[in-house]
Amino acid sequence: MDLIQRPELRQKMTLSPQVYQGLAILAMPVVELQQLIEAELLENPLLEVEEYEDDTSEAEDERTEDAEEERAWDEWLDQYEDLDDIDPVAQKDPNTEEINSEDFVGGVQTFGDYLLQQVGMLDIDDDVDRAARAIIGSLDDDGFFVGDCAEIAAITDVSGQTAEAALCVVQQLDPPGVGARTVREALRIQAAYLGIENELLLAIIDRYLDDVAASHFRKVARAEHVSEEDVRTTVEQLRLLNPRPAGSFSPGRSPAYVLPDVTLRKFGDEWLVISNNEAVPALRVNPRYRAMLRSTSNVDDETRRYLKDKVRSAESFMKNVDRRRDTVSRITEIILDVQREFFEDGRGDLRPLRLEDVAVELGVHLSTVSRGVTGKYMATPYGLFELKHFFSGGYRSSNGMDVAATTIKQRIKDLLHDEDANRPLSDQKLAEALAADGVAVARRTVAKYREEMGIEPSWARKRR
Repeated sequence: MDLIQRPELRQKMTLSPQVYQGLAILAMPVVELQQLIEAELLENPLLEVEEYEDDTSEAEDERTEDAEEERAWDEWLDQYEDLDDIDPVAQKDPNTEEINSEDFVGGVQTFGDYLLQQVGMLDIDDDVDRAARAIIGSLDDDGFFVGDCAEIAAITDVSGQTAEAALCVVQQLDPPGVGARTVREALRIQAAYLGIENELLLAIIDRYLDDVAASHFRKVARAEHVSEEDVRTTVEQLRLLNPRPAGSFSPGRSPAYVLPDVTLRKFGDEWLVISNNEAVPALRVNPRYRAMLRSTSNVDDETRRYLKDKVRSAESFMKNVDRRRDTVSRITEIILDVQREFFEDGRGDLRPLRLEDVAVELGVHLSTVSRGVTGKYMATPYGLFELKHFFSGGYRSSNGMDVAATTIKQRIKDLLHDEDANRPLSDQKLAEALAADGVAVARRTVAKYREEMGIEPSWARKRR
């Protein structure tokens, strides 16, 4: 087989770096965009933040700039000399550490740090303290002690009796059950912590956990010579305990900063969409550098080429930032128009709104709207909302009103909140209840919404 070269004409569409940059900027939250702007200001010396000044001519500013700068410098020197003549109120202690404001920024506390903090507040011997800290380092993700007291004693150079005492110390910490070596030991520790003195409960913990998990209550009742009702009552107490001690610990949410892209305010009967220009400042090309590109300036060709390249880069960046601001504002205006009933009091039902509808309205691609709502927040008189909160499919009720899927989910949640715990509502019953409200929703759709909200099916919600 011979290899033959031949020319072929083919059309191929590629995206320029400027378009890629615009797509990336549109998808960025405000905090990331701020970091990008700061980096671009450092990278491009021609780009600067636009500052609004008084309406004075540029010529007058240039004539008075040097004089005002000199006068301000002299005034500052006079004030500095006056400060030197003033005796300080108190001498600064050179041994005093400077206060760092960053030390007061919240952080995420790990489970190990939480336990070590408790140990540090206990009045125990140094040997016990050292062994307890080693035991905390040997806990698994569920809070169980997976090591051996003999190993802890060898590692920390203490006696076996001291290591056992340290384990008892750890098992007294919060959350209850931490430091246990088995699930049964953890449940026993928690029962003692809660003050539950029930022999049947301890028997179930020791011998019948598998039977209880399989709902074999009658078998447990015959083995312990008690009624099945007593077993069910005891199992309700057992459900108060946590088989994973560390599961009850919450490190808290990581410190996050959410800045709104737009603010929604009502003036009289009109709503106004205000862009957050403080978070995303207006940019411009430095006029002095732009003046250097004029034909009358005495700038060499190499410098002129450099300035032209930087001007193009700055203008492209500014255009993409402005396009992002305009896109988010236009999307917000459509949301305001469609969801006006919600914004009147903050409690109204949301209407169905799809990304496709907004894309058609704006005349842009669906992916553009998706980038424009993800990670973008709106500040309203009723709180801070992500833009995509107002998007969902919907249904048409029997009276002709459109109902959003989020409203359906809230209605399902309300129905389940008021249900009889002994006779929980099935998905079919929920669908029938929604139909009685005038909204026809299929049973499988109800099941999907229930799963999305993290709600168990009826058989799991029923009290055994």
